[in-house]
Amino acid sequence: MTYPVRAVGTMSGTVFTLPDRDTSSTKVRIFGTSATIVHRTHHAEHGRRCGEGLGHLDSMELLDVLMGLPSGEAVPLSAVGPSSLRVLRRAPSGVVNFTPRSVTRLVVPVVTPLLAVVYSSHWRDGLVRASEFAAYCPRMFVARELPENADEVLVEASWYGVGVAVGPRSAPTVVLDPEPLSEWRPSVAWWRFCERVYRHTLDR
Repeated sequence: MTYPVRAVGTMSGTVFTLPDRDTSSTKVRIFGTSATIVHRTHHAEHGRRCGEGLGHLDSMELLDVLMGLPSGEAVPLSAVGPSSLRVLRRAPSGVVNFTPRSVTRLVVPVVTPLLAVVYSSHWRDGLVRASEFAAYCPRMFVARELPENADEVLVEASWYGVGVAVGPRSAPTVVLDPEPLSEWRPSVAWWRFCERVYRHTLDR
């Protein structure tokens, strides 16, 4: 089996062309591994959070409750369970807005992950590390060169849906495109992943 190769534009060590000002890349340390996350940024939400003094959210309990509320729509307090209301009342300023009869979710994820890129000199290590991001966004790993059993390795990577690029970090060549997420829906874990990437953008 032969795979076509194609050169791609790169920026900040990624193998992803950044099409506009809303798309950027951030180096993160997450799941015990280092990766570059290419993401789209919701600048209005970032500005709003900065104005509120609100950073990233890390509470799974809070995010779980927030996912049950529509964004920007007032929900009658009578429609929210007592335990969820207690969680929301403890939330930092800028997360929700309460009135005597309703609560409105203000927050949305600041970043939307588009691609996770890991770099490894060992193919098995790269495949395993890239697979850590399977539930959150397409993923790819970059190696210096193809091994002698390239077809076998690329078949395995394709089976896992992991893209592969080879060459220097500054200008790698894609030999296998990452598989897009199929039938994907946002989850609490996904939102927390977005928040953790956002935290790394704040640390830059």
